[in-house]
Amino acid sequence: MLRSSTWTQALAAARTQVPLLLVLTSAALATACKTGPDLSTDYGQTARENYELATGEFEDRDWDEAIAYADFVRIRFPFSRYAVEAELLVARAEFAQANYLTAQDGFKQFYKLHPTHKHVQNGWCAYMAAVSAYMNAPEGMALLPPHYQRDQAQLQEALVELAYFFDHYSGSSLEPFALKLRDEIKRRLLEHELYVARFYLDRDVPEAAIGRLENAHKNYPGIGLDAEVLFLLGLTYLRMDEVELSRSTFSELQSQHPRHHHGRQARLYLKYIYKTFGPADPNRKRPDRSPRDRSARRGPSSRTPSPRSSPKIAASRRAPAQQGACDPRVRA
Repeated sequence: MLRSSTWTQALAAARTQVPLLLVLTSAALATACKTGPDLSTDYGQTARENYELATGEFEDRDWDEAIAYADFVRIRFPFSRYAVEAELLVARAEFAQANYLTAQDGFKQFYKLHPTHKHVQNGWCAYMAAVSAYMNAPEGMALLPPHYQRDQAQLQEALVELAYFFDHYSGSSLEPFALKLRDEIKRRLLEHELYVARFYLDRDVPEAAIGRLENAHKNYPGIGLDAEVLFLLGLTYLRMDEVELSRSTFSELQSQHPRHHHGRQARLYLKYIYKTFGPADPNRKRPDRSPRDRSARRGPSSRTPSPRSSPKIAASRRAPAQQGACDPRVRA
């Protein structure tokens, strides 16, 4: 599946940050074995020779041989400056092979062990650790659930890596790309929160859905789904008889998104709330929000099929005017 342009642009920019340190000698290329280096014939005598062989294989996109030569440099010449560069080359080769978890560990280990390296000081290694975690997150594909129905742990980990980047390398040339990556990660996490909220609403457990929606409203603003989050939040409050919270949520939706279709629906709900419950009353008694059935609070897993839009949810998504003058809390 195609990835978004966000990380594509960021990764392309990041790769330009790492020039090859040395030019490959033609003699080394001519003797390199394409089925794997042989200790007796293919390895060089010095750290520099072997590192040049590693970078040559990397340029030829022969990742396994590049890693083999780089590992030889690290093990045979551990105190050489080429051993340090070989460590970074291994992480880059693992990333190129889509071994993202291994690459993430490699980049993290590198910036911890070599804080004075130029690609640590400019934030590139920390940034690539975040990109690796993001790339390791599940993608939707044929016969598998979409990404927002699956485990989001790797996306959460990518946010942790980005937080480290912003804490230590704010203002670097990679910061704009890191910001784009963070927005993309938050968008996907928000899609997951909305999916789980609808999962609970479809099963008539608004007490469980409300936590997801409140979390989405608090933690993922400005992603492009604010109107949808506020609308679902207002509806769910109303279904729970949280009249004043519903009123304030619809008011926020109307004021912030007046031209959005959910903003126009919010005006109708505000009229309904005023007509049914009267003006705002901060002392209005609030309902008991404890769950009615704790067994229903179990969240969806990767084995859970996507909930179909039931008449209950479909009715709650329509504006009051489209439902006649019926109470929007009453579902078909």
